[in-house]
Amino acid sequence: MTRLRRRALLVAVPAAVVLGLGAPAAQAAFTVTTTLPVTAATTTVAPPADLSTAGTRCTTTTSGWYSTRTMHATVSWTPSATRGVTGYRISALLADGTTYPVGTVPATTTSVSQSEDAARAQGARVRITTLTSYGWTSTTAQTGALTC
Repeated sequence: MTRLRRRALLVAVPAAVVLGLGAPAAQAAFTVTTTLPVTAATTTVAPPADLSTAGTRCTTTTSGWYSTRTMHATVSWTPSATRGVTGYRISALLADGTTYPVGTVPATTTSVSQSEDAARAQGARVRITTLTSYGWTSTTAQTGALTC
Protein backbone atom coordinates (compact mmCIF):
# COMPACT_ATOMS: atom_id res chain seq x y z
CA MET A 1 0.00 0.00 0.00
CA THR A 2 1.42 3.32 -0.91
CA ARG A 3 1.94 6.09 1.48
CA LEU A 4 -0.64 8.29 -0.24
CA ARG A 5 -3.33 5.62 -0.01
CA ARG A 6 -2.53 4.98 3.62
CA ARG A 7 -2.91 8.68 4.44
CA ALA A 8 -6.17 8.92 2.52
CA LEU A 9 -7.50 5.91 4.42
CA LEU A 10 -6.37 7.32 7.78
CA VAL A 11 -8.24 10.57 7.01
CA ALA A 12 -11.36 8.91 5.47
CA VAL A 13 -12.12 6.43 8.29
CA PRO A 14 -12.23 8.98 11.13
CA ALA A 15 -14.22 11.38 8.92
CA ALA A 16 -16.77 8.63 8.17
CA VAL A 17 -17.09 7.81 11.87
CA VAL A 18 -17.56 11.47 12.81
CA LEU A 19 -20.10 12.04 10.03
CA GLY A 20 -21.91 8.76 10.77
CA LEU A 21 -21.59 7.44 7.25
CA GLY A 22 -20.49 3.90 8.17
CA ALA A 23 -22.81 3.14 11.09
CA PRO A 24 -26.57 3.03 11.39
CA ALA A 25 -28.24 5.87 13.23
CA ALA A 26 -29.01 5.37 16.91
CA GLN A 27 -32.62 4.62 17.76
CA ALA A 28 -34.51 4.93 21.01
CA ALA A 29 -37.96 3.75 22.06
CA PHE A 30 -39.93 4.74 25.13
CA THR A 31 -42.58 2.65 26.85
CA VAL A 32 -45.10 3.89 29.37
CA THR A 33 -46.65 1.40 31.82
CA THR A 34 -49.47 1.93 34.24
CA THR A 35 -50.41 -0.21 37.20
CA LEU A 36 -54.11 -0.67 37.84
CA PRO A 37 -55.54 -1.93 41.12
CA VAL A 38 -56.91 -5.48 40.90
CA THR A 39 -59.34 -6.93 43.38
CA ALA A 40 -60.43 -10.55 43.65
CA ALA A 41 -63.35 -11.77 45.69
CA THR A 42 -63.05 -14.94 47.72
CA THR A 43 -65.80 -17.23 48.82
CA THR A 44 -66.01 -19.24 51.96
CA VAL A 45 -68.29 -22.21 52.21
CA ALA A 46 -70.47 -22.07 55.30
CA PRO A 47 -71.25 -25.38 56.96
CA PRO A 48 -74.86 -26.06 57.88
CA ALA A 49 -75.90 -24.46 61.16
CA ASP A 50 -77.77 -25.69 64.21
CA LEU A 51 -76.66 -29.32 63.88
CA SER A 52 -78.86 -31.35 66.23
CA THR A 53 -79.38 -34.98 67.21
CA ALA A 54 -82.66 -34.24 69.02
CA GLY A 55 -85.16 -37.00 68.41
CA THR A 56 -82.59 -39.79 68.63
CA ARG A 57 -84.07 -42.65 70.65
CA CYS A 58 -83.47 -46.29 71.45
CA THR A 59 -85.82 -49.25 71.48
CA THR A 60 -85.45 -52.75 72.86
CA THR A 61 -87.11 -55.70 71.18
CA THR A 62 -87.37 -58.95 73.16
CA SER A 63 -88.03 -62.30 71.57
CA GLY A 64 -88.05 -65.05 74.18
CA TRP A 65 -84.72 -65.02 75.99
CA TYR A 66 -83.05 -62.80 73.34
CA SER A 67 -83.32 -58.98 73.18
CA THR A 68 -82.07 -56.51 70.60
CA ARG A 69 -81.41 -52.86 71.27
CA THR A 70 -81.69 -50.43 68.31
CA MET A 71 -80.67 -46.78 68.14
CA HIS A 72 -82.88 -44.66 65.89
CA ALA A 73 -80.62 -41.69 65.21
CA THR A 74 -82.00 -38.45 63.78
CA VAL A 75 -79.76 -35.58 62.68
CA SER A 76 -81.13 -32.23 61.53
CA TRP A 77 -79.58 -28.92 60.49
CA THR A 78 -80.24 -25.51 58.98
CA PRO A 79 -78.98 -25.42 55.38
CA SER A 80 -75.82 -23.58 54.38
CA ALA A 81 -76.41 -20.10 52.96
CA THR A 82 -73.48 -20.46 50.55
CA ARG A 83 -74.18 -20.10 46.82
CA GLY A 84 -73.80 -23.29 44.78
CA VAL A 85 -74.50 -25.89 47.49
CA THR A 86 -75.33 -29.20 45.81
CA GLY A 87 -75.71 -31.43 48.85
CA TYR A 88 -74.45 -32.68 52.20
CA ARG A 89 -72.30 -35.67 53.11
CA ILE A 90 -73.17 -37.18 56.48
CA SER A 91 -70.53 -39.16 58.38
CA ALA A 92 -70.64 -40.94 61.72
CA LEU A 93 -67.47 -41.08 63.78
CA LEU A 94 -67.77 -44.31 65.74
CA ALA A 95 -66.48 -44.75 69.27
CA ASP A 96 -63.71 -47.07 68.02
CA GLY A 97 -62.27 -44.25 65.88
CA THR A 98 -63.53 -45.35 62.47
CA THR A 99 -65.53 -43.08 60.21
CA TYR A 100 -68.72 -44.54 58.82
CA PRO A 101 -70.15 -42.83 55.71
CA VAL A 102 -73.89 -42.54 56.31
CA GLY A 103 -74.64 -41.05 52.89
CA THR A 104 -74.99 -37.98 50.69
CA VAL A 105 -78.24 -36.04 50.41
CA PRO A 106 -79.38 -33.20 48.11
CA ALA A 107 -79.14 -29.55 49.16
CA THR A 108 -82.87 -29.44 49.91
CA THR A 109 -82.59 -32.10 52.63
CA THR A 110 -82.26 -30.85 56.21
CA SER A 111 -82.56 -34.05 58.26
CA VAL A 112 -81.75 -37.74 58.07
CA SER A 113 -82.66 -40.75 60.19
CA GLN A 114 -81.04 -44.14 60.40
CA SER A 115 -81.45 -47.14 62.67
CA GLU A 116 -78.43 -49.14 63.83
CA ASP A 117 -77.58 -51.76 66.41
CA ALA A 118 -77.21 -49.73 69.61
CA ALA A 119 -74.02 -51.58 70.56
CA ARG A 120 -72.35 -50.32 67.39
CA ALA A 121 -73.89 -46.81 67.38
CA GLN A 122 -73.41 -46.06 71.08
CA GLY A 123 -71.03 -43.11 71.50
CA ALA A 124 -70.98 -42.22 67.78
CA ARG A 125 -70.69 -38.58 66.79
CA VAL A 126 -71.99 -37.04 63.57
CA ARG A 127 -70.57 -34.40 61.25
CA ILE A 128 -71.88 -32.96 57.99
CA THR A 129 -69.86 -31.73 55.02
CA THR A 130 -71.34 -29.10 52.70
CA LEU A 131 -70.70 -29.92 49.02
CA THR A 132 -70.67 -27.26 46.27
CA SER A 133 -70.86 -27.19 42.48
CA TYR A 134 -67.34 -25.70 42.32
CA GLY A 135 -65.71 -28.40 44.47
CA TRP A 136 -65.23 -26.51 47.72
CA THR A 137 -66.42 -28.04 50.98
CA SER A 138 -66.91 -27.16 54.60
CA THR A 139 -67.43 -29.52 57.53
CA THR A 140 -69.32 -28.92 60.74
CA ALA A 141 -67.91 -29.61 64.15
CA GLN A 142 -69.00 -33.04 65.32
CA THR A 143 -72.04 -33.52 67.50
CA GLY A 144 -71.94 -34.83 71.01
CA ALA A 145 -71.91 -38.59 71.50
CA LEU A 146 -75.14 -40.42 70.71
CA THR A 147 -76.35 -42.48 73.65
CA CYS A 148 -79.29 -44.70 74.53
